[in-house]
Amino acid sequence: MSLKISPSFWSFLICLGLLCTKVVAVHGQEKENLPQGVFLNDTIVVGKPFSYAFSYRHGAETEVFFPDSSYDFSPFTFLHQEFYTTRTDTSGSLDSTIYTLVAFEVKPRQVLRLPVYVLADVDCTAVYTAPDTVYLKLTLPATSRPDTLSLLPETEIGFLQRQFNYPVFLAALLTLGFVSFIIYWLFGTGILRQWRIFQLHRRHSEFVRAFNRFNRTARERDSTVEAEKAVVLWKNYLERVEKKPFATYTTREIVDNIPDEALENALKDIDRIIYGQVKSEKMDPSLQVLKNVAQRLYRQRRLEISRKNKETIQ
Repeated sequence: MSLKISPSFWSFLICLGLLCTKVVAVHGQEKENLPQGVFLNDTIVVGKPFSYAFSYRHGAETEVFFPDSSYDFSPFTFLHQEFYTTRTDTSGSLDSTIYTLVAFEVKPRQVLRLPVYVLADVDCTAVYTAPDTVYLKLTLPATSRPDTLSLLPETEIGFLQRQFNYPVFLAALLTLGFVSFIIYWLFGTGILRQWRIFQLHRRHSEFVRAFNRFNRTARERDSTVEAEKAVVLWKNYLERVEKKPFATYTTREIVDNIPDEALENALKDIDRIIYGQVKSEKMDPSLQVLKNVAQRLYRQRRLEISRKNKETIQ
């Protein structure tokens, strides 16, 4: 008895074989397209960094994303990541990176499985690696009697090195600068005015002390040299107060800038005493006239500074 097989049945068997071949090929392709993730160390130590290599081969036009520092690498802690340039050939593109992790868990066997995110039309698809295992290396000797472990005493005092506290210094500097700015903004004009008045008063006091000393010596010794020193000091002081070159002015030029009949007569008498070497009882009264003129100019200058400050405020 012969068994006859219809052509339609043969067609069914051929289609079924092709379908199985396609399923196997697709399954093998999916396994090849899985990302690869492996520990570069077989064992790890608690608190010490170790490396985890991660790579993925994909089509050249496919865009993928690797986990970064925002990803949860539990049971490990992320430290940093080292990227490598994408390599593309006829078989596709290869992206790779190395993660530096650290473990604080004390489990003897720890597993990590990372995803790669493949960009699709709507969202990203996560494709995970196969799990890889790493083993914890114990640093303490194993013992069944914990009481046999003894701690060595450390009695030597350790001295800490002094360090400059830069944050506190910068904060204090900024605070001081801000307070100084506020003070200057509120009272700056008044402070500058008082400072200028103080400097003017200090210079006038120094002038009066020096002038009185020269005047007293000239009167007691009847010395024309001391009288000349007093006149030079007086001219230099007027030059600083009036901002004019009184030190180089003649008697006529001084009188033109400071019209005063008593001052003109005093300067003429002093010129006869100094340059003519003529003894005169008018030397002391003439020097007093110079002193009075200096004091009058000092008061005028001080009043000008006060008035300028008021005008600025208004």
